[in-house]
Amino acid sequence: MDIVLHAFEGVFTVSLMVLAGYYLGSHHWFSDESLNLISKLITKICLPLYMIVNLTETLTHDTVIQMSSGLPVAVSSMIICFIVGQLVVRFANIPRGRRGVLAAVFFVTNTILIGLPLSTELFGTKCIPFVLVYYMANTVVFWVVAAHIIAVDGSEKVPPLFSLQTLKVMLELHLPHPLLVSFRYMGNMTTPLAMLFIGAVVSNADWSKIHFDRMILLALFGRFVVCPLGIILMAPLVGIPPLMTQVFTIQAAMPAPSVLPVLAKNYGADYEYAATLTVVTTVLAVVVMPFYMWVVS
Repeated sequence: MDIVLHAFEGVFTVSLMVLAGYYLGSHHWFSDESLNLISKLITKICLPLYMIVNLTETLTHDTVIQMSSGLPVAVSSMIICFIVGQLVVRFANIPRGRRGVLAAVFFVTNTILIGLPLSTELFGTKCIPFVLVYYMANTVVFWVVAAHIIAVDGSEKVPPLFSLQTLKVMLELHLPHPLLVSFRYMGNMTTPLAMLFIGAVVSNADWSKIHFDRMILLALFGRFVVCPLGIILMAPLVGIPPLMTQVFTIQAAMPAPSVLPVLAKNYGADYEYAATLTVVTTVLAVVVMPFYMWVVS
């Protein structure tokens, strides 16, 4: 029961920030220009700095080597889920603008904001290295694959790939303390700005056009069934430790990334659909988590 309450607290914390954005949006604080500014600020400044600070502070070569057995499981399961998502998009005849967003929901998750505190509550601090390994895989796959397919689906403005070489450079990088502190302050704006953006987008959405149709249900199927199932199937093949399997399964069942609608907006995809998916999966995570907690235990 304590773990379920902790999951609810995490979702409630996120919901408060989204509601703040919704309130401000409904009172016309945000124009299209300001939403464009927020999306660019997040994707071009705050989020890259957030990633640099997190990767350089939490991961070292020794950590990566020690946890390297888990990387093939995390990455391969995401690739499998990506393939499943692409097949679903193709055969379900999803309209342009939603294809990349829907496919991305199948294999990338909200690892740090909700996944880390929930896993720590469930397994203790000993799980943190495993969460960070999944986070590293999730981050790389998000920028190499998810951002790319969203951009290709939305417009011709395709982002540069976030390469493994870039990751290696960041792992070796030791930033001067003043620079690190500045990066941390700016990177910490990522989550609040993304939540305000989601709330503002939801407040401006035409809810008469938003239903629990097949495109929402397919996204929920990918997020809460396909992605965790990928870990459950891959883990025995590689033979990773039981705790790593449990942590990865919980991480794979997290909601859609909070920056998904921001990227969709930035690359010309259907950001209202992306915001709806983020809100719905975050709320439903409270219902889904007890089941997966029972599965991994």
